[in-house]
Amino acid sequence: MRMSLRLGLAALCFLAVPVFASAADRAYVDLFGGNTWLDSGSGLGGNDHAPVLGLRVGQRVDAHLGIEAQVAAAFAQLQKPVGQSAKQYSGAVIGNLYAFNGPNTPYLSLGLGASSNVFGTAAGRVTNPVAIFGVGYQHLLGDHFGLRLDVQDQMLFDNPVPHNGLLNDVQVTGGISYFWGGSGRHRAFPIIGPAKP
Repeated sequence: MRMSLRLGLAALCFLAVPVFASAADRAYVDLFGGNTWLDSGSGLGGNDHAPVLGLRVGQRVDAHLGIEAQVAAAFAQLQKPVGQSAKQYSGAVIGNLYAFNGPNTPYLSLGLGASSNVFGTAAGRVTNPVAIFGVGYQHLLGDHFGLRLDVQDQMLFDNPVPHNGLLNDVQVTGGISYFWGGSGRHRAFPIIGPAKP
């Protein structure tokens, strides 16, 4: 009986190791695009929204937690008069809390970073601290490719806008991801099953 118990525990450990190892080796890159909207407090009139493009590089460190670096550029005419182009640049480190341990899962995003903006000719370009709160969904397509949908509220602090303070910048983006590692026999998060005799 004791020998059977030891063999069973050994088999379970043997099967569990690839699960946690594979959870930590799924580094990825995500190219995304969408649109960004600044709230009415920006004082930018009709120039408070624009397309946005960006890149994320990250890794899922265990079944329910991931970390990524995000950089983006919004092609907004934030500077007046219109015609003087001033892009919005941002960068952040983000933690993702996944709802499920599988590759297809919704998640919650929390992050900190900075955003470089031009709100007017008098202030020039300024850099603002940013806190990020967002939600998203990830869907894996095969072993290496996936799709993502993200909605982020990028809260810009200490802005030289009419209200001098918090400014909400909402970004809605879709992306395509490439995952390193994984194969038909070594999936991202395989399910532990009974050992075959």
